[in-house]
Amino acid sequence: MSLLTFLRVAQDLDSAGLLWQPEIGDEISQRAAPEVVSILIDPQGMTPMALRETFVWLPTVEQLVHQLEARKAILFHAGLELNERALAYKTVVQVGRGQLEATGNTLRDAIGCALRDLLLLESKSHGGVPIH
Repeated sequence: MSLLTFLRVAQDLDSAGLLWQPEIGDEISQRAAPEVVSILIDPQGMTPMALRETFVWLPTVEQLVHQLEARKAILFHAGLELNERALAYKTVVQVGRGQLEATGNTLRDAIGCALRDLLLLESKSHGGVPIH
């Protein structure tokens, strides 16, 4: 179930403008059949653009944090949070404009949602154009 949730988060990241620079070892999902998840081992002569058109990148937690850092965002908090309603992972990201908070069933979901929100915020402040 958590992989299906993260597939949606990864698709949202892609739609929000996260540019994937394909590398051997990246986890990927086929655009035509999202439930088919694999590791990029041999690009079989495909260009980076062809890979991006064929697959959706499923970044790891480390790759997500790297993407936040590349945007000068600070991972202020990432961990479990228990409240009256549920137990969930919560991520707080410090950005120049304040803080973004996101929650998810996994740490990967929560950080992915925070990055998606940051990308959308950046896109809005640049007239709707995705920033890479």
